[in-house]
Amino acid sequence: MAVQLINIGNVANDGTGDDLREAMIKINTNFEELDLRDDEQTSGLNIGFGTELFKQKIGYELQFKTLSAGTDITFTEVNDVISIAADGGIKTLDLTSDGNTYSVPDIGNLQILGGENIGTNIVDGKLYVSYTGPTEVVDDATPTLGGNLDADSNNISNVATLTADNVVGLVHGIDIRNNSFLNLDLGEIVQNVTTSLDFLLSANNVDYGSIISPSTANSDFGTLV
Repeated sequence: MAVQLINIGNVANDGTGDDLREAMIKINTNFEELDLRDDEQTSGLNIGFGTELFKQKIGYELQFKTLSAGTDITFTEVNDVISIAADGGIKTLDLTSDGNTYSVPDIGNLQILGGENIGTNIVDGKLYVSYTGPTEVVDDATPTLGGNLDADSNNISNVATLTADNVVGLVHGIDIRNNSFLNLDLGEIVQNVTTSLDFLLSANNVDYGSIISPSTANSDFGTLV
């Protein structure tokens, strides 16, 4: 039922309004109407996403949670508006490597780039660092050893040219390090005499004299057999 209005007439005591009894009946009826109404229909509702602000309703009081500014957060109230601002994010981010340390300033950008044969990639918030260079000797055009190469009793084949300062081991089962090829025994020289001049030369010593300056002298010792 709607709330009843009391007729107060046009002017005071003109006799056109409700009399005192009728007015009081309307007042009592209105109080009964208000008392019968369900006041529990009034409530608060959180809409959207995020943390809820409405907490509960107790009697006729709607209770809301209080916002509290955390670290580097400020609230500013202007008329009917509350502004939330962040004073700053990460103040400084110190990065330490094997060689040095670098501090990233506030609201700065940090770039992680790969060097030679090093690649970087970010997937689902994770940073991956990978090696992109050759992983086998066949892929390296100029391979260099940092230490001794142990073939573990395996053969090294298809060698075009072998250049080394020192070779240790056997060549075809022969130890070439004892310089045995420098002390060759050619056996005896048997002279083949075919003329009287050859006979005289073979029977007598030949004195080439003294060599005082670089020069050459040819001697025919015949055929080596």
